[in-house]
Amino acid sequence: MKNSDSQNDTIQENTSGENVCDLKDLIEMMNGKRHLIKEIMNTFLEETPKELLSINDAVTKIDYAGIKKFSHSMRSTVSIMGISILDPILKEMEDLGTMSADLEKIKTLHQKLNIICKRAIQEIEQEVQNYS
Repeated sequence: MKNSDSQNDTIQENTSGENVCDLKDLIEMMNGKRHLIKEIMNTFLEETPKELLSINDAVTKIDYAGIKKFSHSMRSTVSIMGISILDPILKEMEDLGTMSADLEKIKTLHQKLNIICKRAIQEIEQEVQNYS
């Protein structure tokens, strides 16, 4: 319970003022090549809403295999953008999807996922302007 409370505090902190994206690794991986960084950010902005829609649909339909599949897939996307706060959320959703387990816990994690992704999309939309 204590770990869960700490994670909730971190989510609150990161969604209330601090950036949820850390592009440092992306910039380093692309050797600072602005056109590549911008392309990856644009891909994130295009693909993330689709991935969220897939997860939302799986949660709505109580499709545990879909929850597992789409949560696993999305971990790569958020990792590239340095959204480390989402990794434990997506990992837990993936694990719960495997076990066909606690739907209420999945729904809680799903809600956090949507809030943080919305924030990340806003950050990347602002950041991409710096690469125009």
